[in-house]
Amino acid sequence: MKLKKRSFLIAGVGFPLLLACSDACASGTGGTDNIAGRSAALVLQVGLIIFAAWSGGAIFRKMRLPAVLGEVLSGVVIGPYLLGSLPLPSFPAGILPFYGTFPVSPELYSLAMIASVVLLFLVGLETDIELLFKFSAAGAVVGIGGVLVSFIAGAAAGAFFMHIFYGDIFTLAHPIPLFLGVISTATSVGITARVLSNRKKMDSPEGVTTLSAAVVDDVLGIIAFAVVIGIARSGHVVWLDIFLISLKAVGIWLFFTLAGLIFSRNIGVFLKQFKDRPTMAVMSFALALLLSGLFERSGLAMIIGAYIMGISLSKTDISFIVQENLTSLNKFFVPIFFCVMGMLIDLREIARPEILYFGLIYTLLAAAGKIAGCGVPSLFMNFNLRGALRIGVGMVPRGEVALIISGIGLALGLINHDVFSLAVIMTFLTTLFTPPILDLMLRSDKPVLRKTGGGKKAMETIRYSLPNPETTELILGKIISDFENEGFFVHRVSIPDALYQIRKNDVSLSLRRYPEELVFECSGDDSSFVHTVFYEVIAELEELMKRLETVSDKKKISQDLFNNVSSGKKERVRISEIIRPNTVTIDLRGESKKDIIAELVDILISSGDLSGQKRESVLAELLERESVMSTGMQEGIALPHIKTTAVEHLASAVGIKKSGVDFDSLDKKPANIFVLTLAPKNNYEPYLQFVGEVTKVLIDPSNREKILLSYSNIELYYAMTHTA
Repeated sequence: MKLKKRSFLIAGVGFPLLLACSDACASGTGGTDNIAGRSAALVLQVGLIIFAAWSGGAIFRKMRLPAVLGEVLSGVVIGPYLLGSLPLPSFPAGILPFYGTFPVSPELYSLAMIASVVLLFLVGLETDIELLFKFSAAGAVVGIGGVLVSFIAGAAAGAFFMHIFYGDIFTLAHPIPLFLGVISTATSVGITARVLSNRKKMDSPEGVTTLSAAVVDDVLGIIAFAVVIGIARSGHVVWLDIFLISLKAVGIWLFFTLAGLIFSRNIGVFLKQFKDRPTMAVMSFALALLLSGLFERSGLAMIIGAYIMGISLSKTDISFIVQENLTSLNKFFVPIFFCVMGMLIDLREIARPEILYFGLIYTLLAAAGKIAGCGVPSLFMNFNLRGALRIGVGMVPRGEVALIISGIGLALGLINHDVFSLAVIMTFLTTLFTPPILDLMLRSDKPVLRKTGGGKKAMETIRYSLPNPETTELILGKIISDFENEGFFVHRVSIPDALYQIRKNDVSLSLRRYPEELVFECSGDDSSFVHTVFYEVIAELEELMKRLETVSDKKKISQDLFNNVSSGKKERVRISEIIRPNTVTIDLRGESKKDIIAELVDILISSGDLSGQKRESVLAELLERESVMSTGMQEGIALPHIKTTAVEHLASAVGIKKSGVDFDSLDKKPANIFVLTLAPKNNYEPYLQFVGEVTKVLIDPSNREKILLSYSNIELYYAMTHTA
């Protein structure tokens, strides 16, 4: 429902605004030569594309499908083949019209190419070189097999079926079959990794082999793309020329890759000179742009340069910092790329029977090529049939790289719209159907290896149990601070799961936070270092607590709390939004702290703010909080409060007992005004602001007198919520 409301809001506000500003930028549409007009048109188009891509991605995520498909479909809808070329007031050619014979303008396509550099740079950054080297045997065999078989299957489909459907006779060395072969090799490991992660199979034998094979797959696929680009641009189809072009592409790729890996630490040191982390990330992307431009000028694709720079920096200890600080750049550019790729799709062409039939055949052959090419070699790498099938299916999804290659081929005129449509069909179908199939296959815990034992050396797991979530958060913050003080780079990989990657030079470890546990994953050589860090943190915190006991003057803090009243006009939390007539009572009967707290908890249960099933757990939490430090203040006031998972919204109950109860108050006087507050632990609520506003009411003697003289619950409610 929220998604629908947001979409209607965007439509209701965005499109009237679009029409309102149409007169100002109409001169920039329709392909005029006015630079200012074309700039205004580009700005307008980019804004529309961002909203469309976000909406499409959000809808597909809601359906638990890859967001990239929604972004591409959004481009189809707003592109020149559908809504983009519809005449509008002041837009006679449409907002996203055809630009000559090409669907989009050079400016918009250039922006999409910058987006492809961003995408491949980040893919390179995420490449685990250590994983590639560590599992190079199985990964290389599986990856090479998948690339070779799927390339042959795709190229053969192009040569054979183009003749059947179109009557065109192509040899395997022609650019069109070669392009279809290269496109069929591209694996979208991100989609497979998401399924493996959901099933907790990332570190399983099939998971590790699939991920390492995908790295080899990416490398070989990009090299093959460079070779095809060279062949297509040279116009030669002689096998000797193909060999020479291949040698040139592989040579350049190997030279820059090895140079990047050898000098990766030097590159990292250079980037660290900028000190500011966002600046380091921006300058690293500048290096990726420079290398991309050099590769494009040398006759190779710019995405190869971006990928190599990403791989080079992936070995440095700032790789996670670069990824983290380029998140906004990634969220801005990458949806633009996929949306623009969608704008190149002509649904009328895809709907033609020959394209549909050819697309389905091509998709089946490309998928079969991956399953056979990766699965069969896996059988010789100690996997049984179950494991081999999982690896083969895991390598089937295509995604961003396939679309990038297809878009570049179309822009260069090396392939036509028919071939581009085939690539789109294959990408969509493999991305759409593979994840649920793989998820179903991964549900079984049956063995995937023929022989167990040996294999990869397991990482050491170190667990530290802690008494409560608050202590866990405190120690986590101190651990992260100590690692950073030691020169480590700490990157939070996953916010919901609280997973951290910690790196410095060759030392790499992960840290995951659970409510009452911290879990480290590290090599055996680094385990003693982890134990040392944790011991030092505990020792420092113990020393800090001893100092706090001698320094803290709780009575003075309480007096300062009651003496400092803000008289400003700042916006504040309204007490009446939290305290209601059915959450107050003038008739507390308890004779002890525990009894009073229990009565207030029962009031919240009767008001519907708290589930009765959670009564005992909440009561235990409140009493544990009181055992650490009493919430009895002074002047007869007590403010028991906790953060808890038992409530989803801020809840408060107020009660008075005129005869008073011993609440371990700071002034040693009985408490007779009680305000109990429960705050949600995982959701943002103005908890401290609310307690502060309650304190402002209670520090006024006249307000306290009015509260204690209340003769009914409704009068108590007004005394608490309607003060000057």
